[in-house]
Amino acid sequence: MNKVHTGFDVVQNIISGKWKSIILYQLGYGNKRTKDLLKICEGVSHKVLNEQLKQLQADGLIKRAVYADEVPIRVEYSLTEYGRSFLSLLKEMCDTGDEHLKKQGITTYNNKVCEYYNEHT
Repeated sequence: MNKVHTGFDVVQNIISGKWKSIILYQLGYGNKRTKDLLKICEGVSHKVLNEQLKQLQADGLIKRAVYADEVPIRVEYSLTEYGRSFLSLLKEMCDTGDEHLKKQGITTYNNKVCEYYNEHT
């Protein structure tokens, strides 16, 4: 882990990683299985996705539920209350990014993540 100097550093360390904000966004819709997240995060390897999930779990943003009584065993991930608290931060990041893109003259882009944050926070 990087040396932490401020609260900003802490948050940056927690959500840094190519897939973490997308994972958090998707879990904002509800519980997801690993296979669901693999489909959503196009291009991510199973190994990298599992690493990102483990990091988010270790940081307390998501929880992993194992349903061992089912065949095959089912594993689902969901946001914790702490993880839900990050949705407003991610919404602010989306809004700021939108403003930056507008200033650059870019008006057409994939904005599904920001649309979710605007509707649910």
